[in-house]
Amino acid sequence: MVGILKKTESARAVRIYSDGKEYEFSSLDERFAKLKEAWEKMTAGAFEMPAFGVSINELTQKQKASGLWIEFLFGDEFMKDEMPFDSLLIRCEEKYRGFNLERGIGGEYSGRCFYLDLKDKDMSGLVSCIKLLTK
Repeated sequence: MVGILKKTESARAVRIYSDGKEYEFSSLDERFAKLKEAWEKMTAGAFEMPAFGVSINELTQKQKASGLWIEFLFGDEFMKDEMPFDSLLIRCEEKYRGFNLERGIGGEYSGRCFYLDLKDKDMSGLVSCIKLLTK
């Protein structure tokens, strides 16, 4: 595991956004461990690709109010490819076979994204895990 996937191992918490509701699980919570297991299963064999996506804070905040999202919270600022972040936000759709990781800094999302290609997998396992834990 290299690159951005390696960074997700350092998350201190995960925040879920589900149609306007928020849930946060610290790294000490067993639900965090279940999410991490589903994430690692989904991303095994995945690879980073150049991202063409750019996050615009106003649009991202509006979009985040509906649908299903997961955000890795780090507590500290990291740097990858000269792009700083203290969180990574991901829209979760069962059919997605790749996705942008939107960089957060102090609760705002702006600038270039990272992109992860799941190769021959999709997000259905992670989405099922999230829905189960947020019932």
